[in-house]
Amino acid sequence: MVRDGASKGKVERNFRTLKSRWLNALDLDAISSIAQLNDELFSYINKHNITIHSSTNERPIERYQNDVARIKVAFDNEWLDNCFMNRIERKVNNDATVKIDNISYDVPMQFIKQKVQIRYLPDDMDSAFIYYENSKYSIRKTNKIENCKTKRKNQFSIDYSKDGVKYV
Repeated sequence: MVRDGASKGKVERNFRTLKSRWLNALDLDAISSIAQLNDELFSYINKHNITIHSSTNERPIERYQNDVARIKVAFDNEWLDNCFMNRIERKVNNDATVKIDNISYDVPMQFIKQKVQIRYLPDDMDSAFIYYENSKYSIRKTNKIENCKTKRKNQFSIDYSKDGVKYV
């Protein structure tokens, strides 16, 4: 499952093994192109997959094939995309904006002064949204000129003409 510590540990261990066994032993002076680097990596992975692993006494490819029936496939691409989105919580400013990485974004005015959960992909901020009560509310990069001209509902308005005090 995504964000599961045990799952990440296995992936991190795999990366550590790849680094210590393949990358550290790689002669970078002999590599002249990305295609050649990819070929070297492909050869290492194939060799790794057909070598008996010390803790399982099986080849990794056999271990995978034995458990392939247990693999769950996501049939809903939107759900899968949402699993990998960053999630942050922000308090919405009085001008209906929030900041993400020092960039201001407009949010719906109904969230002013509330804490909201924002979900986004760092490389695709156009698809960022607020997730609130099982609904999505889009956000967009703030146009500062447009934002300063926007009329907002003031929760507390003071009418000084009705206080009964005359100012001279």
